[in-house]
Amino acid sequence: MSKIGIQEEAGPRAEFRAKLREDLLTTYADDAACPLPEPAETIAPTTGQADIVRGRPRRPRRRRRAGRAGGRSRGYRRVAVLSQLAVVGVAFTLTVTGLVAYRAVPGDTLYPLKRAVESTMVGLSTDERERAQRKLRAAEERAAEVASLLGTPGRVDLVKKTIRDMDRATRSAVCELDRVRREEAKEEPTLRRFAEKQHRVVDPMLQRMDAQTQRQASGYLDYIDGLAAPETTSATTGD
Repeated sequence: MSKIGIQEEAGPRAEFRAKLREDLLTTYADDAACPLPEPAETIAPTTGQADIVRGRPRRPRRRRRAGRAGGRSRGYRRVAVLSQLAVVGVAFTLTVTGLVAYRAVPGDTLYPLKRAVESTMVGLSTDERERAQRKLRAAEERAAEVASLLGTPGRVDLVKKTIRDMDRATRSAVCELDRVRREEAKEEPTLRRFAEKQHRVVDPMLQRMDAQTQRQASGYLDYIDGLAAPETTSATTGD
């Protein structure tokens, strides 16, 4: 340590310090004359801007929602209209089918439907009197069918069967009315009116029938005349 000694000037020389000071002042002056640009504020892109960046057209969200809602409303209205048209169409078809079936005669395609409806109505009767009246109406309908069959070529063979159905419906109705008459203990004018009406329908057809069919129809008329005779006799006796 004694050999090294103590240096008189341990710091940098005066020329170096002056040069460094001059360089720092020059740099500061340049920075003050040309300030650095401030960093731009980062803003997140909106949904529409993001769509544009991705190459998709921007569509207002409200309009899209309104469009979807409007489309659903139009779809519901269209379905409702189609449903109403379907109901009207089915009702119209059933009405037309019912009318055609009501006018059907033996041999027609819808005649089995007509007979099925008649059987259903008889089965739905609430009491014996109503059931008997519906059976008598069925017998009257068979008489009208006989008249129609006699005027239709190729269906004369169905006349005998229709007369048998008429006789069967009449006898079944008479059984029902006999029970009603016994329970109520009073006269039943229904059979007399029925016999008169059937005579008006069947009598004119006798001349158009063959011998066998005439005997069948005449036997039926004799049967209903016997039903009405006791009522007429009792009414005359009462007078």
